[in-house]
Amino acid sequence: MTTKVPALIDWLVNAFTTAPTLGAAVPPVTVYDGPPTTGLDAPLKLFVGLTDPDNPAAEEAATWVQSRGDLGLLMRDELSSIHCCAEAWAGTDDMPTVRHSAAAIVAAVEVVIRSDTTQFGGNAALAAPGLDTASLVQNNTQTGAVARIPFDITFKSFT
Repeated sequence: MTTKVPALIDWLVNAFTTAPTLGAAVPPVTVYDGPPTTGLDAPLKLFVGLTDPDNPAAEEAATWVQSRGDLGLLMRDELSSIHCCAEAWAGTDDMPTVRHSAAAIVAAVEVVIRSDTTQFGGNAALAAPGLDTASLVQNNTQTGAVARIPFDITFKSFT
C-alpha cells in the first residue's frame, strides 16, 4: 500500500466507536465514517474523514505528504492528516451547552489518541502531534443551536 491513510481512518472509526467516552458513552456520540447515510439527526456526532457535514459536495477526507526515507527507495516517510468534525446539536437555543459538548467530544478524541499503545493498529509510528488545526463554528438555526469543531489528527508513518 502506498499510503497508510485508509487503514488509519478505519482504525480511528473503530477506536472512537468503541471508546467508553465516545461511541460507548451514555449518551453515545454517534461516529460516522465520512458523510452520514441517514437523515436521522443524533445530538452528539463525530465525523471521521469529513469537516463540513452540510456540504453536499465531496470533501477531502485526508491529506498526506511523503518523502524519501532513510532507507532510500525501500522506505518512505509519510505525514498524514485525517480531517474530522465534532458536532453537538440541541433543539433549543442553548449555545453554551452545545459549544461545551462539542469541545468535550474533541477532548475525548484526544484521550483516545494519546492513550493508544498499538501504534494505531500498526498503521503509524506516532501521532505527530496528534490533534491539531481546529476551529469552532457555531450557529443558532430554526431547529436549534449547533456547534462544530472541525479538526485534524496528524500521524507519522513509514510506508
